Amino acid sequence: MNPNYAQTRNALVDKIIKAYELDTKDIGDVVELYYDCQELRIKHANRERTEGPGELVSWLAYWLELGEKVIAGKLQNWVQSTKSPAETKWAYAQVGIGPVIAAGLAAHIDVEKADSISAVWKFSGLAPGFDHKVKGQKLPYNARLKVLAWKTGESFVKVCGKQGATYGKLYAKFKTEEIKRNEAGLYAEAAARELATKKFRDSATEQRLNILTARRFARACK
Repeated sequence: MNPNYAQTRNALVDKIIKAYELDTKDIGDVVELYYDCQELRIKHANRERTEGPGELVSWLAYWLELGEKVIAGKLQNWVQSTKSPAETKWAYAQVGIGPVIAAGLAAHIDVEKADSISAVWKFSGLAPGFDHKVKGQKLPYNARLKVLAWKTGESFVKVCGKQGATYGKLYAKFKTEEIKRNEAGLYAEAAARELATKKFRDSATEQRLNILTARRFARACK
């Protein structure tokens, strides 16, 4: 490839990147676009590993990665700008929360409408009774926000060992307490109900529930 052409191309791309600024009304769609790009990049990378590299493959990989980085950078600029609300900047300041998740949370949560944590849980699909689809009925939660809530939780899991990770530490503490309760057989009855009322395609899950149920009988025999 002609080095002068490459330099001109990179300068043009840089100009486009710097020129475009996101509007607040578009943040939700831009966050969705970021995850679409990420998913496509991962699929392409998996195909590249199985089929081997090539000129076209390398070209596509370059633009997919560039597009993902551009979108993330634009979202970061928005989060750090005066356009984003204070709660967005607070979320971005938490260890484990990047600009994409922070922007996504801002796009879907209106703190003036969701005036309590329970309202946020319900809208996020995290509240009991509002956490699953019902055939023939409108979703009782925001599907995009539910995915973001899951991604947020996964991020806190990954940073639970880092200094300053407030919510990661809370997760680690909660997990330790849950393991103790589980080992004590406190969830044995709940496990028995799950086994009696549901069919599991995942044999590992069914096996764990069987172990929990066995603990209930072990406690009763003591």
